[in-house]
Amino acid sequence: MSRWLFPWSGSIKKRACRYLLQHYLGHFLQERLSLDQLSLDLYNGSGDIKDINLDVWAVNELLESLGAPLEIVDGFVGSIQVTIPWQALLTDHCTLEVSGLQITCRPKYRTNGNWESQGWSSSMTSSIQLAQECLMDPPEASEEPPAPLEGLEMFAQTIETVLRRIKVTFIDTIVRVEHHPLDLKTGVALEVHIQRAAQMSCVRQRSVTFPSCFQQHNRL
Repeated sequence: MSRWLFPWSGSIKKRACRYLLQHYLGHFLQERLSLDQLSLDLYNGSGDIKDINLDVWAVNELLESLGAPLEIVDGFVGSIQVTIPWQALLTDHCTLEVSGLQITCRPKYRTNGNWESQGWSSSMTSSIQLAQECLMDPPEASEEPPAPLEGLEMFAQTIETVLRRIKVTFIDTIVRVEHHPLDLKTGVALEVHIQRAAQMSCVRQRSVTFPSCFQQHNRL
């Protein structure tokens, strides 16, 4: 049997969805993901979480490392949905859809120009380590115990394939930048509405769909 059609159990699929969301997005969220938040459709290989508050401190720490001229005041995500095509991992893209992202930020002035960035690639964990951590992650009380390591190497190859072919889409995003000078009674805000923005990447190619957006100036 092809390793891509390996009959992963429902428990493994559930843990994989939850763990991948937690590993790559969890440090930007205020609370650890739980099974109560994660709604799964195992037949279609999809899972989603709703009503998520961003961890402002963690996001600002990332922006600081990138030398960004902004800092986050607050942030909220309506829902995040991940879809993994278990039966067609070699031909179909995995998808990550972020809906209702709302971010409020303000300018941050810097005294030095430290713009050195460690991209996503430097923080990526090896697929074999991800597989080990996912399978060793203790199950919650409402979750059935996983079968012992159900093919660690094969599972690692599956994770690697998932991460190499992924499409990320942002829907109905609102970014609000507020500026209130200390010597003025009123401030100004720029609010950007992004209807849809998508990025698709794979081993051989990378394409970006530029967003359509609406900009509006508001007085504070």
